[in-house]
Amino acid sequence: MWTLKLSVAALLGGLASLPLAAQGRIEITAEPVECLPLGDNGIGWAKVDNNQPDTQTRLYFRRLNDSVEDLYWVPMKPAGNGRYWGIFPKAEDNALKRYDIVEHRENLKRENSWAEWWRVKDASDDRNPNRDLDQDLIRERASQGKLEKRDWLAEMDDDQFQKWLEQLENEPAEYFTAVHDFKGQRLAQSPTMAAEVRKNCRVELTPEQRGLADNLVVGETAYWQRDQNVFHWLCEGVVSRVDPNNVVRGDSLCRACVVAWWKKPALLIPGALAAGGIAGVVLIDRDPPPPASPVNP
Repeated sequence: MWTLKLSVAALLGGLASLPLAAQGRIEITAEPVECLPLGDNGIGWAKVDNNQPDTQTRLYFRRLNDSVEDLYWVPMKPAGNGRYWGIFPKAEDNALKRYDIVEHRENLKRENSWAEWWRVKDASDDRNPNRDLDQDLIRERASQGKLEKRDWLAEMDDDQFQKWLEQLENEPAEYFTAVHDFKGQRLAQSPTMAAEVRKNCRVELTPEQRGLADNLVVGETAYWQRDQNVFHWLCEGVVSRVDPNNVVRGDSLCRACVVAWWKKPALLIPGALAAGGIAGVVLIDRDPPPPASPVNP
């Protein structure tokens, strides 16, 4: 019996020394984000099955842009029962530029050419369908992000994609969620999804979520992002950055926003963090509400 106990102990010790991925497959699913509010924070949710100790769950995001594809991320907080939530920065007002695929032989635009332009771009290594974009900018600011597959593109045919593009008010956001080990290596990832950025999208945050929105830590995936604003997201609320080497630093460009935040009345009521639920509720208004924060021109 004593020998059996030793064997079991040895077995458990051996399992503990295995890499996290070998102890069981982690699965993560990002919940759909109906929309993100222009000039205010949105919230993303994920469900993680078979998560392991000493891991970090992240919400990755970017705007759909013609040249810049590298992503940012924010750490997500546990909500219980395997669910996590993370706060998007405030979306900046940026219209999505229209580009069309040109029929080279006849020099005529094709039907659904805007949708085709994006599909050709996403499938090409140079990310420059008509050879008319700034290739140096793409090379600098899409080197990491272009490796991430746009899973949401496969969910629409060309007609649906074209109609979706034409009715957009603003650059949409792309996002996915992932689990990383303590070294920063990615263990699991959800498919990439897309969410519209709308003036009439309103997100209600709990006091805890609003407090985090005012103290965001934003992770970077590429070195060009250092000493740059979070591309096409507002500065307000961003206080710290994490570089690709996982080194944390204060945000050098958003300190003025931090000072302005200090002057505001406190948003957290004592005891509020322990009260109530944490679910974020998305409300769609017929008319745009008053802007929650100034939007950069």
